[in-house]
Amino acid sequence: MPSDKSIYGYTGKILNVDLSNSKVSTEDLDMELARKFIGGMGLASKLLYDEVGPGVDPLGPDNILIFSTGPLSGTAAPCAGRSEITARSPLTGIIGSGNTGGVWGVELKRAGYDAIVVRGASSHPVYLWIDNGKIEIRRAEGLWGKDIFQTSDLLRRHLGEKPDHEIRVAAIGPAGENLVKFAAIINEYWHAQGRCGLGAVMGSKKLKAIAVRGNNQIPVANPPEFQKAVKETIEAITQTWHPALKGAHKRFGRIGALPIAKGTLRQGTLPVKNFQNQYMDGWMENMSVETAQKYLAGPAGNCYRCPISCFNMVEVKDGKYAGLRVASGTFVAPTFEFGAKCGIASLPAVWKAKEICHRLGMDIVSAGSAVAFAMELSQRGLLSKTETDIKLEWGNEDHMLNMLSDMAYRKGLGDILAEGTVRAAQRLGRGSEKYAYTVKGMEIFSPDPRATGKVWGLGYLDNPRGGDNIKTTHTHIGQPLPEAFIRDKFGMTVSEYARSYVNSLDIFPEVKKQIFGEPPVLDESTYQGKAALNKWLSDLCAAMNCLIECIFPTTFLGAVGPTHYSHLLSACVGEDISPQELMKRGERVFNLQRMYDVRCGITRKDDHYPDRFYEEPLVEGSAKGAKLSRQKIDEVLTEYYRLRGWDEKTGIPTKEKLGELGIG
Repeated sequence: MPSDKSIYGYTGKILNVDLSNSKVSTEDLDMELARKFIGGMGLASKLLYDEVGPGVDPLGPDNILIFSTGPLSGTAAPCAGRSEITARSPLTGIIGSGNTGGVWGVELKRAGYDAIVVRGASSHPVYLWIDNGKIEIRRAEGLWGKDIFQTSDLLRRHLGEKPDHEIRVAAIGPAGENLVKFAAIINEYWHAQGRCGLGAVMGSKKLKAIAVRGNNQIPVANPPEFQKAVKETIEAITQTWHPALKGAHKRFGRIGALPIAKGTLRQGTLPVKNFQNQYMDGWMENMSVETAQKYLAGPAGNCYRCPISCFNMVEVKDGKYAGLRVASGTFVAPTFEFGAKCGIASLPAVWKAKEICHRLGMDIVSAGSAVAFAMELSQRGLLSKTETDIKLEWGNEDHMLNMLSDMAYRKGLGDILAEGTVRAAQRLGRGSEKYAYTVKGMEIFSPDPRATGKVWGLGYLDNPRGGDNIKTTHTHIGQPLPEAFIRDKFGMTVSEYARSYVNSLDIFPEVKKQIFGEPPVLDESTYQGKAALNKWLSDLCAAMNCLIECIFPTTFLGAVGPTHYSHLLSACVGEDISPQELMKRGERVFNLQRMYDVRCGITRKDDHYPDRFYEEPLVEGSAKGAKLSRQKIDEVLTEYYRLRGWDEKTGIPTKEKLGELGIG
């Protein structure tokens, strides 16, 4: 219970763990810093910026690994169960940050800590046990070499999990131990902080796992107002205009993502065979909602306080993968990365690949991209017999699965691919660099930016952590729907739907005009308004990552926005925070992360796509013939930098902008 109103929404404590000296200590949270950067990603980014310079080896003891929560974590706020993990990325050399769902972050908060800062490196494997205010660094030789599922099971049994209160475990697998550059940190078996290789940072410190149990309540400053804000936010989420939330996601959990993957086939954005093609035989039949429904095995356990319930379990009952049970296997990431990119149209094979990544601890996007990269090199005769003893063929499930294991254990070619595709290409040479598809060193997510560069694709370029869509923007806000669907679903014309939909979005009126025009038009075929849309969603996403809120209802569906969350935050901490102020804090954090990257050498030249997307047109689908224009991308980037207040030639935030945000 806070002793002072000033720390409502926070525990007021940061746990410092020095693994070099096996010491733990606590310090008071700087509340001025918390107000300025909110918490979560914002607080962690500031700590990293102040302590870890460009000369620090990401896998050396001077890099710090930060686990952080936000002011809404552990409260009744919807979707407030996530946690943020931050360090300098060993994959990219720039800021590495990401968050994960489940309940682990809530346990940390209820154990009494807003954040954990891990410094140094142990000489032997250890794990951290946090039982409310009791902290222990324990030896973990018996866990080293175990996969993540085994580690979690052993720790929960050993630590005496109570029937009425689960112990939550975040751990690394063999990939993290072996310093795979895209190793992940997994909590509660199926919740991954996947991107940036932070599992390798954890492995470099010989930290196998963090087990946590907490039962303290998180009080809020104004309970009646807070409950009112909670109710309003849940209603806004569940009553959104977006058909995905009211339809497939609500009925089928993340199986509702499969229509997205199916739609990419029609649009020509499916990243088939490492972005070479846009069509696959058997995709429509084998990768459909109808097929996936046959494998549904019920809910897999929702994230904390989630009204969406998108986490489903699938089970394979026969065939070569009989007995396989996977949570959230039908989301778009594994479907694209292990399916389309590797030329495989089999849901059970995709789910097996996801299980391997969760057991061994690897990022799905980078791992799938690495396998697809190697398959294309094999196709083009750019791999020698001495470099691989696994024959890599498009569509071969066994080849894909074997290579995933080889990467985690650094065997043969897998040892090279474990460095990430950029470093792998540099080592292999022979023109292989052409087939490594990254932005700022991070493998890009699907779909193909040649068809989605106007909305989704722009987010790959400005993302502070590299080529990833999750922390920036999605196509779904402002996405046009078929006229027949609008007429049948809503009984409206296209223009009537556009106005009603745009009016429903929690976006400031002046920004709506910038994005959609007046009267509002929903159009993916033009770059008009997309720079403004990307800035808005990037700042909003940053704010959500500071609050530690799931971005699904905000930047993905557009169901809620700064008005709802400023009400929640204000009632929680006892401070009047306007929607404008919340967005300003998100913008502050986004710019701080950009400045960290700038310090590491990032400029405008790094905000670009690989050559294939400019030089090779799409060969199939409704976007056949499309390719990116360097000139147009350059123009949109200039517009985007102008809106941000960044130098248009360098992409570096100006002194005026930094001064305005209070980070000069």
